[in-house]
Amino acid sequence: MNSKQKLRLGIIGAGPIAQIAHLPAAKKASNVEVVALCDIALDLGRAMAAKYAIPNFYTDVKSLLRNDEIDAVLIAVADQFHADLTIDALESGKHVLVEKPLASTVEECVRIVDAVKRTGRKVQMGCMKRYDPGLQFAKKFSDEDLGTKFASHFWYCDSVFHMEYVHTYAGVLLSSRMSKKPEKGYEDPDLAIILGHGVHLIDTIRWFNGDISAVTAKESRNGNNVSFQSVLEFEDGTAGTMQLTSTIKMDWFEGFHIHGEKGSLLARIFFPYWRRPADILAFDSKLKEYRTPAAGDTDPYEKQLEAFAEAIINDKPVSPDAQDGLFDEAILYAIYESIKSGRRIEVDAYGR
Repeated sequence: MNSKQKLRLGIIGAGPIAQIAHLPAAKKASNVEVVALCDIALDLGRAMAAKYAIPNFYTDVKSLLRNDEIDAVLIAVADQFHADLTIDALESGKHVLVEKPLASTVEECVRIVDAVKRTGRKVQMGCMKRYDPGLQFAKKFSDEDLGTKFASHFWYCDSVFHMEYVHTYAGVLLSSRMSKKPEKGYEDPDLAIILGHGVHLIDTIRWFNGDISAVTAKESRNGNNVSFQSVLEFEDGTAGTMQLTSTIKMDWFEGFHIHGEKGSLLARIFFPYWRRPADILAFDSKLKEYRTPAAGDTDPYEKQLEAFAEAIINDKPVSPDAQDGLFDEAILYAIYESIKSGRRIEVDAYGR
């Protein structure tokens, strides 16, 4: 492939996240051509294929994967289906962009990483916050101007208004009685929160501060409301904290502050379907001034897909890749184990 080509994409799954984020993003992406859609629900899949003028529709994944006109697939289905679908796609010669988390267990993530090595194909995990223009500005400042970091705190607080946000910003979502659900979900709802929401938080933390070697975590609970508080030990010898809460009785509340020898960073991250870039306040102590970016085209789902396509077309690394997905998952399971056991957990014990 070369830079003049478009990535020919097949999308697996026509449910809520595909309707809210991936189908609109794929039609906007400048270097992507959506050539196929697959969903086991015939009525839902046909409706979405018609709405987005997708020429090929399948109810059987294996049929889609046999289509040689497809270069890559975007997997937008429940976590429990990620591993098998991703590995099947890799072994059929397709590259993969898979929704977060990479899979539902560390062992499944290891299988995906092994399949990437075996097939030579690429897997990108859908942590689209890496493609938020505000966070990209903050990442550049962190890498180039902040100096050695010594203190950080990251937080992700889901809002009681979550579904009202979805109704407001996503419009009418279609569903089907024929849609396939996992035979077995997460037995512990705490684990579902930690993996489903925490993966965004951990991936952002690792992106800014590097890998995590050990965690100590506790929970605070009031009825159905729960907050997980963690002390993170980074491989560079520093420590930081994170808070993952579900749910708070106010607007969506997500962000971080990082302090370094040459300045500080403060970020407020907004509800993802708003497509609004994070508000960033970066203080440069040498110049004694604050900096804040502005951005126009700010859909992180579109930007992550364009970056994925660029990586495939020009054979560049994807970000975050399957190894990132495995590392994120290992840390999240370490946090879960620390919460349940009350012990400090070394992340290496979970496959890193």
